[in-house]
Amino acid sequence: MAVIEQVSAKALYERLVTDRDPYLKRAETAASLTVPHLMPPNGTTASTALEEPSQSLGARGVRHIASKVQLALFPINTPPFKYEIDDIGVRQLTEGQGRNGEINKALSERERAVVSEMNGSVFRPVAFEACRQLIVAGNYLLHIPKEGRPRGFRLNQHVVDRDGSGNVLDIVVKESMSREALPPEIAAQIGKTEQKDTDRTANIDIYTHIRRVEDKFIVTQQIDDVEVGESGEYPVADVPWLALRLTYIEGENYGRGFVDEYIGDLTALNSLTEALRDGTAQSAKIVWLVAPNSVVKAQALAKAKNGGFVTGEANSVVPLQVNKHADFSVAERFIAQLIERLSFAFMLNSAVQRSGERVTAEEIRYIASELDQGMGGIYSLLSEEFQLPVVKLYEKRMEHNRKVPPLPKGVTSVKVIAGLDALGRGNDLQNLDAFLAGIAQLFGPDEVKRRVNAGEYMTRRGAALGIDTNGLVYTDAELSQGDQQGQMQQMIEKLGPQAIAQMGGMAKEGMKQQAAAPEGTPNG
Repeated sequence: MAVIEQVSAKALYERLVTDRDPYLKRAETAASLTVPHLMPPNGTTASTALEEPSQSLGARGVRHIASKVQLALFPINTPPFKYEIDDIGVRQLTEGQGRNGEINKALSERERAVVSEMNGSVFRPVAFEACRQLIVAGNYLLHIPKEGRPRGFRLNQHVVDRDGSGNVLDIVVKESMSREALPPEIAAQIGKTEQKDTDRTANIDIYTHIRRVEDKFIVTQQIDDVEVGESGEYPVADVPWLALRLTYIEGENYGRGFVDEYIGDLTALNSLTEALRDGTAQSAKIVWLVAPNSVVKAQALAKAKNGGFVTGEANSVVPLQVNKHADFSVAERFIAQLIERLSFAFMLNSAVQRSGERVTAEEIRYIASELDQGMGGIYSLLSEEFQLPVVKLYEKRMEHNRKVPPLPKGVTSVKVIAGLDALGRGNDLQNLDAFLAGIAQLFGPDEVKRRVNAGEYMTRRGAALGIDTNGLVYTDAELSQGDQQGQMQQMIEKLGPQAIAQMGGMAKEGMKQQAAAPEGTPNG
């Protein structure tokens, strides 16, 4: 086996920066036309005034489509995934009794526990920022530790190196902090490399290196080429550093942003909007021209009150006019076309509804569905590289903190369903209802009542909807007990309490057995 070249994290970062620069420049251009602070130019500080775009459609589109992607990947209070058990595993767990509803109910509870852990760690704000960065820059680095809040890093804060298949080989994160803020033990480790005249308040660069070695990832941190802290090792499937990308391009280490595909229209809209805004402001300015040989004095005209009199001829005083109405109309029509195209691209609601009073809700749903299907490629990649790894990391996090027990090995598997119309167990609910509707249509509702186990159906439906049915739906034992009490009450009302007392214990025991017997069982 070839020996892996060992280089410092700083040297590797500076080597990989060259490959990242073209993607970073496109990201800065896309941010300047949409939301500038998402990817500010190099050297920008908190006091730097960023140049704002002349139109707000880009920022509105980025926020809308980022919210749409986040809602598809991580819906509110609804598991975006489900645990799936094969038929052999179900028979092993239920011992052949076919209690699928109980299994689905237990898995649904675990799914809700994972979602609760994600919300408790304040994951949603970081996820939304990740979606915005992916839309604008196409890349984002996410860190989900076993404890504490998750963190995110922009494209200008990290570099990535992948193999030909797109698998991550190296990630280097660059952070800056004050030397005074370093923990004492770390400051002691790097003390030998410090010079005596070093400014203690100056910022120091910290490099975090995540490198793949065979079937595991090794995480180290370096300051001034000195390794600090403790290194960590993770299996490939459990590494808490996720190098996200919006698109997959063969042979490239980084992805491309969604905005990058519409740079031309955004640039034209920004330029035309700026020109039309400035021209409109100049046209709105009122300046009066007085003929040189006119008896009207400009000073007297300016001092005249509303409704006052000034000696002179009307033709000698005229307003200054730009006379650019025709040119402005051409620009306005083109701007309207650009807005319509970009609104469809960013899936804004204004683009879904056509002009007119008689627009049906079905028409809007159809067009919105067409737009959602156009994002299918993005959903499929993000579900594999963003949604599924996040779910597994939070599952491992809960097992590490002993909030949930590990799943049986070789029995369960996580299945992620991406898209707005196929989230979590929603498909199970639709298939369940379609199954019952088909039986009722072919054989009638009486056959459904006779054939379908109502209790099992309610348990499975509750699991599909993510509802805890404990205490809500009666079990078979509770139903049997309730029926028995009902029959005793009817007998008391019919014969009276004294008659029941005279029947003796044997008669009452027989009534209990009759009440406990399954429906349709003969008594004789």
